[in-house]
Amino acid sequence: MSRNPGHPVIPPRSSEKLDAAQRAVREVAAEQRRVKQEAVSRAVAELLEEQDTRINEIAKAHCILPEKVYMLSISYTTSDRPRGQKFQLKELQEMVANDPEMQDLDEETKQKYLGELKESCGHKAKGVRSTNTAASRDVQATLKNIYEELQALAYRTGIYACLFVTRGHVYDTHAATWFGTDNIMDFWEDRMNLSPDYIIKQLELWACNEEKTIGTITKHLRQEKPIRLRFANFEQIKYKFGIDYEGWPDGIPFSSPYKIQTIDEIRRLRDTIRENTFQWVKMTPSQHQEYRKQVDARCKAGETVGVPRQGRSDKGKKRKTASENDLQPSKKVRRTRAAQKSREIIETSDEDSDGGGDHF
Repeated sequence: MSRNPGHPVIPPRSSEKLDAAQRAVREVAAEQRRVKQEAVSRAVAELLEEQDTRINEIAKAHCILPEKVYMLSISYTTSDRPRGQKFQLKELQEMVANDPEMQDLDEETKQKYLGELKESCGHKAKGVRSTNTAASRDVQATLKNIYEELQALAYRTGIYACLFVTRGHVYDTHAATWFGTDNIMDFWEDRMNLSPDYIIKQLELWACNEEKTIGTITKHLRQEKPIRLRFANFEQIKYKFGIDYEGWPDGIPFSSPYKIQTIDEIRRLRDTIRENTFQWVKMTPSQHQEYRKQVDARCKAGETVGVPRQGRSDKGKKRKTASENDLQPSKKVRRTRAAQKSREIIETSDEDSDGGGDHF
């Protein structure tokens, strides 16, 4: 919001706090609505049973399929549209044509309605999300559609496409991610010697620290150790780094692919990875904090999280300590001593210098 002060703001849903009396009134109203909804549901079920019987009778009398009678009955029935379902353009035109208030409009009124329509469309398309939660959900939903469109386009035309997305501010909650069709990401590793994870990390740092150079920002990253995935201790990785997964195939235990025994399960896992149904995701700070609390509570209860590390073979035994006399120089020191060269000039003794020997 502060980065786009001139843009309109999409208002969030209001959530007002209620006192005890207001909550009691709402609970009574909710119970009344529930009883009324159950009565309506029973009545509608009886109506549908009678409708099915009547549709079968009409279809049998006119020698047509019951499905055709059902579709004709829908076309002649007008009812409220379910929530989330949009009107088609033809339906909107019919509604305007049948509305008495929309007939014989002057040019000024038409331009006014068109301006309001354009303003509403622009507000929905380019309006700024008022909260980080709403922005994060918008990013996830939009990127999901983009991934599906790019993947379908790659199947239809054989194109290669890659996409890197990161947050634009340090306080944004949506995580940085990347997407690629087929094996396009091998290009970055084979030709550019850069992994996609490294690229997206640099891009996120650049976006959140524009006043710094990319070299000074990433100096400490080159010293970081890579995260090694161990399926047996994934809960520990999730606890430490806040990394989770979604879209793992149902019926297949979450484990290393090397431990999957049947070819059908391997193919199912391959298809989910190819279709980007299975993905590694970055947990939000609130999700990560809540998960850490759950793991800490499990550990306090005496539960072992993950697979414990194997102890030393000499655990519990007294180990020998070397004394100073037993210490031997290391191999590196011995190699250094053996590799010493003689000096180029050897000084002679005093007796040789006083004598008349030959000097070279």
